[in-house]
Amino acid sequence: MGHETADDRHFQVGRTLRSAPVRVRPFVPNDIPAVASIVREALRENYPTSLYLDIHRWWRDGFLVADLDGHPVGFLAAVISADGQARILMFAVTSGFRKRGIGSQLMNAFVQVCAMRGIRQIELEVRISNDDAIRFYKTYGFEIAATLEKFYTDGEDGYKMIKRL
Repeated sequence: MGHETADDRHFQVGRTLRSAPVRVRPFVPNDIPAVASIVREALRENYPTSLYLDIHRWWRDGFLVADLDGHPVGFLAAVISADGQARILMFAVTSGFRKRGIGSQLMNAFVQVCAMRGIRQIELEVRISNDDAIRFYKTYGFEIAATLEKFYTDGEDGYKMIKRL
């Protein structure tokens, strides 16, 4: 019996936006322009195309996209470490679609992927100024584990947050 992967299934989402269902699905390379745009707008970062391809190659199941009628409106990109922990590298929803449950759907799908893989801990970093994100992560059981001085490219500090599964 083989292991099921994110490529073998889609995470169907119950809510609808603008009468079209939002579907959480695995990232595909054609998503790069939309994901890069979300990163620039939401995360204030600009990464080369190769980074998205590398993340996809490192752990395909850990790169999920929230798709609305064929257009990515959010994503979660993570890697798995040698000791079996998951690390969320990037997680964002485009500004026009925030506060509509898309981030929750991505996080729920990702936690499901981690549970199926037997992962016991998820970690991430977040800007200390991002109160909405910190509240969101705490809602999902993440706890602040450390302060990371000048962690971001613009010099802002961050928090390392951890969730045990």
